[in-house]
Amino acid sequence: MAALRYFLNVRYRGRMIPDAEGDELPDDEALRAHALANARDLVFRTRMYTIRSWFNCSFEVTDESGRVVLVMPFDEVLGPA
Repeated sequence: MAALRYFLNVRYRGRMIPDAEGDELPDDEALRAHALANARDLVFRTRMYTIRSWFNCSFEVTDESGRVVLVMPFDEVLGPA
C-alpha cells in the first residue's frame, strides 16, 4: 500500500499555521504516532515568542485533498489523566 501525504497544521487560538510540506506516512497508526512525537518535540523543546503555551495548540491534520483526518490537542503528550 502506498504512503499518503498528511499535513500537520497547527491551530493556535483560532489561527491556523499551515504545514506546506506534509509528511508521507503508511497508515492511521503511523500518522497518530508521528503527530504525537511532533507535538512532544514542540511542547518540550521549542520556544516561540508568538506561541506562549503549546498546550493551547492542536494539530489539525489534513490529507492531500484537504480533508481533516485527525485533530490532536497538544496536551495529549501528557498521557491519560
